[in-house]
Order: sequence, then structure tokens, then C-alpha cells
Amino acid sequence: MKKAQLKYNLINISIIFLATLLFIYEFLDVNILFVENNVIYIIIIVATACLVHFIKACRLYLALYGSNLKTLDYIKTYCKVTPVGLVFPYKLGEFFRIYCYGKVLNNLLQGIVTVMLDRFMDTMALVTIILLLWIFNGGHISAVTYVLLLFLLFALLIYFLYPGIYLFWKKYFLKANATERKLMFLKVLDALNNVYREICNVLKGRGIVLYFLSLVAWAMEIGSLTLLCGIENKNQLNDIISQYLLSAIGVGSSIELKRFVFISIMLLMVVYCIIKIYEVLWRKGARNEGSGNI
Repeated sequence: MKKAQLKYNLINISIIFLATLLFIYEFLDVNILFVENNVIYIIIIVATACLVHFIKACRLYLALYGSNLKTLDYIKTYCKVTPVGLVFPYKLGEFFRIYCYGKVLNNLLQGIVTVMLDRFMDTMALVTIILLLWIFNGGHISAVTYVLLLFLLFALLIYFLYPGIYLFWKKYFLKANATERKLMFLKVLDALNNVYREICNVLKGRGIVLYFLSLVAWAMEIGSLTLLCGIENKNQLNDIISQYLLSAIGVGSSIELKRFVFISIMLLMVVYCIIKIYEVLWRKGARNEGSGNI
């Protein structure tokens, strides 16, 4: 048990150290980000970041409803893994999220499914917002958006068609002559079915709510941008929002999104440190309860 905990903590320390280096490199010009902004501007971004991450944390917590994960441990884990996901390029931080949630849940499959569904809902909401803006404001849609849309539609199609596909192939292999290859395919089918059942367990009665919360989070970010542009009397609101959303899917760069990410990381780290201090000073016997993990 101690060896497993030590391994977990070492991996956490290594990833967080690397994320810290990336954060420092990415935000060396942090003064430039806020050089033209007043206090009210920064307060609005801070308030938006608090609300958005509160909604996203609730969304993921709802997906984990029914697990034995304690609320405080969940908040600590969320505040630890989310900054890593924001800093690491190409969504590589998702692997760290999966690892940490799988560890605290004592179920790697549940960690994988929960994180992937959380990412799926967030992406689906983002693509929905982009399409709505395109419908009402015109402009062009990037190739990446088309790719994401096709992926989302394909994933939804597979989800709804899978039960029939599974039953067909299971009956087919059960009727076929017994061979090593047939047994291998049956094992693969059973493994895929376990994943599908875990997905259904997470989405059961919650899918629409998770999607709605994702839409609300993105709407808040756009509302914040609209308010900030109004304060600064900027006339290119549509262009700023479009660039912000495209930057969120990895196309181009947006200084507004960079500000939001910086403040989000700082806020999450503050909450994480407060929880750790609380554990050290007031939670007697926390190590015995398994909270000796980073």
C-alpha cells in the first residue's frame, strides 16, 4: 500500500513539476497580458473563471455520482489535474486526469470513461456554440471544427447502434466453431461491452444535464467576453469571440483565452493549496484515511 502511494505521489510530483515549467515558459510575458486592463476588467475575468470552473466541477462530479469519492478529495483532485490539462499541449494532460481519477476511484476504467465523457460533452458544447455563431453571424468554419463535428456524430452513431452490433457479433461467434481466434474475439467483445456499460452508467439520466452544463459554461465565457468588449468599447466582438473559440480547439491564438487560462490556473492552485493546508493542520488521521496522496 505504501509503495503504491509512493509511486502515485512520485508520478504526481513529476507531472506537476513539468507542468510548472511549461506554465512558467508559457506565461513569461504575463505582464503584457494585463498591461492595458484595469481592476474591474480583471475582477470580471476572475469571477468568470470561478463560475465556469464551478460549473465544470459540478458537471464532472455529477458524472461521478454514485461513486465513493469524498467531496473534498474530489475538489482537491479537480484543482490539481485541471491546471495540468490547461498547460500541457495537444490535450496530453487528459492522461494525467485519467490516471488521478482512476486512482482516487480505485477503478481505472471508470476514470477513463468519466474523463473521456467529460471531454466529449465539453467538445460537443463548444462545437454547438461555434455552429450557432456561424448560423447567426456568418463567417467560415475551420477544418478542425468540421473534423470535430464528424467525430462527434460518428461517436453518437456508434453509441446508439452498439447494442445491436454487439448482439449480432456475439451470436455469430457463439454459433461458430470453437477456435482460439473466436475466443479472442469474444473476449474483445466482452471488454468493449464493459466499456459501453460503464458509459451507460455514467450517462444514465445525466447525459442531457451534462451537455446543458457544458453549454452554460461556454455561454458564461462568451458573456464575459461581450461584457469586457463593451467596457473597452471594442467593435470587433464577433471576431474576438470567433478567435477565442477557435483557439479553444487549437486553431490560432487568443490573448483573451490566455488571460482566462492564466487566472484559472492561479485560482485552482490557490484552492488546492488551501485544501492541502487544511489536511495538514486540521485533518487528524488523514493519512490513515488514505489522504496522504498528493
